Amino acid sequence: MEVILQSLALGLLQGGVYALVACGLTLIYGVMKVVNFAHAEFLTLGMYLAIAAWQLAGVSPYVSVVFIFALACALGAAAQALVIRPALKHPQINQMLITIGVSTMLIGAMQLAWGPNNRVLNLAWSGATFELGGVRLSYVRAIAFLAAVLIAAGFWLFLKHTRTGMAMRAASQNPVAARLMGVSVQRVNLITFGVGTGLAGLAGALIAPAFFVNPTFGTDYFILAAFVIVVLGTMGNFVGALLGGLIIGVAEGLGGLLLGPALRQMVSLALFVVVLLVLPRGLFRGKVT
Repeated sequence: MEVILQSLALGLLQGGVYALVACGLTLIYGVMKVVNFAHAEFLTLGMYLAIAAWQLAGVSPYVSVVFIFALACALGAAAQALVIRPALKHPQINQMLITIGVSTMLIGAMQLAWGPNNRVLNLAWSGATFELGGVRLSYVRAIAFLAAVLIAAGFWLFLKHTRTGMAMRAASQNPVAARLMGVSVQRVNLITFGVGTGLAGLAGALIAPAFFVNPTFGTDYFILAAFVIVVLGTMGNFVGALLGGLIIGVAEGLGGLLLGPALRQMVSLALFVVVLLVLPRGLFRGKVT
């Protein structure tokens, strides 16, 4: 029983990390209907920037995360204005290929800047744990879990109760009607893509002390899980991203316990297939936050 509880706790924390990565991805799709295949690279960039801030200036990732979020927002907004916006009137496959191109460019840039080898952010307490109810938990993953919950709750409130949030919802539901009501859909798209990539950079900074990083880290370790979570929780739904992340995290935790670490993803993917056979539009039946 203790082993099962430990696996459940670790699965919940891992699910929080997954949800943190998926939040920006679901925001971009929910508003713009663009599948951003470069999302993982903004996550990786956030990790590299957190390591650079620590090694060059001794700034903790929990301090530099604010600046990393702002920089990732700016880079994402620039990418949207320069290469995504011109493709929005074209078939969705064009947009997907463009984001794949952005992904390839970012990987190449990070290889030039930091090299292809693994790098690690060594904080004094990176591997530290604490005990809660007889279960040992990682500080870094617990912080990422809390951040995922707060971000999901914060953006839900933002989308429901602010003018910009309501403009985003209007643009996601009917861009033409939103324009007729005076909403600048172009400005909304710019903000959305910037904030979505900013959230990816923020996630990278928060998880940097818990993982090694190389230029393809995000693609190798997180992007598949993030897409599974976004579809499972209903694409464009923040609460769904959080719930989907927790479900996938727990499924992988129990799968690793029962089948071994090498097959842990098989359980989560099997669960994903079963859920979509019953609820093809996701847990929230297509309802966008």
